[in-house]
Amino acid sequence: MRLPRHASPRAKFHAAPGTGAFKAYASWIYLAVSPIVIIAIRLSHWIAMKARIKWVEGVSFLGESESGHAFLMDGPPEAGGRNLGMRPMETVLIGTGGCTTFDVIFILKKARQNVTDCVVEMDAERAPTDPKVFTKIHFHFIVTGKNLNPTQVERAINLSAEKYCSASIMLAKTATITHDFEIREAQ
Repeated sequence: MRLPRHASPRAKFHAAPGTGAFKAYASWIYLAVSPIVIIAIRLSHWIAMKARIKWVEGVSFLGESESGHAFLMDGPPEAGGRNLGMRPMETVLIGTGGCTTFDVIFILKKARQNVTDCVVEMDAERAPTDPKVFTKIHFHFIVTGKNLNPTQVERAINLSAEKYCSASIMLAKTATITHDFEIREAQ
């Protein structure tokens, strides 16, 4: 297989097509998806991230992501807001919940667990003075599926918390983060 021109001329890529095998060269990563197709992706697309915040009015802001999505943030009325959207720190907490839930579902599916639903309820406390960082966050996972293995569920949550969820790992620098879970049998 020939690599694109931007790859080193000495680089060789040997992988079974369709295996999802990859090889990284310089700032590129190559994924073998078929005997003919190798997808080249700049590593900076995984490492770098861009976002844009546009002031709307008062204390309302429109957040736009590089992936083309947007949402409105607003402050409470006592701070000049009209309560039109989430508070910025709420988005941090919700984003963290989304990050860890993504990991847990991905890990459970990879472990061939028959998971049908996952809800994470989060309780957080913030410092009383500025900067009002999170000081405690508790994640309660409610995982539903057929014959789920509690050891696999616990493993998925721990892997997310300790290795994969960059958001919760970042927040753990200022907050004590705890987890628990319950398993519900799917009907």
